[in-house]
Amino acid sequence: MRWLRRIGLALLVLVVVLVAFEPTRVAIQTAAMLPSLLDAGPKPLAIFSETPQRTSLPYRAAEEGQDPDLAELWLPSWASAERPAGAMLLVFGVNNLGRNHPAIERVADALARTGVAVVVPDSRTLLEGRLEVGEIDGVVRAFQLLAARPEVDRERIGIVGFSVGGSLALLAARDPRIASQVRWVNAFGAFGDAATYLSSVSAHAYVGADDEVVPWTPTPLAREVYLRFMLDQVTADADRSALDDAFADAILAGDRPAADPQLRASLESDPARTVHDLFTAPDLDAARHSIDELPAPSLTFIDAISPERHLDGLTARVHLMHETEDRHVPFVESRSLASALEGAGLLEAHTEFRLFDHVQPDDLDLLAAAPELFKLLLHLRSLMEETL
Repeated sequence: MRWLRRIGLALLVLVVVLVAFEPTRVAIQTAAMLPSLLDAGPKPLAIFSETPQRTSLPYRAAEEGQDPDLAELWLPSWASAERPAGAMLLVFGVNNLGRNHPAIERVADALARTGVAVVVPDSRTLLEGRLEVGEIDGVVRAFQLLAARPEVDRERIGIVGFSVGGSLALLAARDPRIASQVRWVNAFGAFGDAATYLSSVSAHAYVGADDEVVPWTPTPLAREVYLRFMLDQVTADADRSALDDAFADAILAGDRPAADPQLRASLESDPARTVHDLFTAPDLDAARHSIDELPAPSLTFIDAISPERHLDGLTARVHLMHETEDRHVPFVESRSLASALEGAGLLEAHTEFRLFDHVQPDDLDLLAAAPELFKLLLHLRSLMEETL
């Protein structure tokens, strides 16, 4: 078929260019892995590699009466205590698809076939669309599970975080329990500061180059997580219900509701009035001001999940990736994070693409996307060189 020939030709050209650029084993392995990661075109790994070993393991105890959180361990077919493999911990974000979703299985399988041990933890909290500070500890415990495996080389372990999972990965990598063992972190589509991110979702805008305010439309998932988080900051049941009834449908529909002075006057608590002001903020400055007016526990939480504010203790080399048309997390979040990491001497690479729908592969015309794919290959190759 003509389209298969076009895809095959595009992949062949990319492989040839990459190998010509640096004809190493890792470069060839990375190029062979790319079609499986993107779920596009012929997949040579399925033909020329052996099926990985796969096991489900508990990595974090749960509350009494609940099953423990599980992680999926993928090992290269040849991995053993006598022949340990480099490894990656994959950390996904809020409302992620779970360790057994086909898209996640495809990525883990491709990495394991290439020679990387992989752990994919499931978090009950993240799967329910919530984010808690305790999820940082969950990442640490999943890393400890991976590092303790006899089939894993402890000198070659990194963390790959997707979306908010990238932010969690950076925060976990500085934890004293694992900081010395984390060789590198790759954060893909992460936010650097939760306050600026929440402000962007509220105002449907972010600050771009030269302090220009750029209109932006957050995804339904971003709006849902934002709505749930802000309502959780209101502890008074009646106030929370009133705000939910008044604004939830509009926010979830992608609208920016107008202020309701009568409703605001009827609210009994300061946090509720602040959340009202945030939900109805007319611009980015107003949204940021409302964030600053949240109660102290809310601000403590926002601070705790903002990696840009907590680079102390981090020793791993950091790689950043972001889609420039990302509608879930504005790409300027990674730019700000890159600047902070560079100042701390921790930034290894920062690559921007036009290939993805947030962190999922977009529908690709591989020939037209060849320059972007080449950037992706170079970025991934650097991670694989750290691991293989």
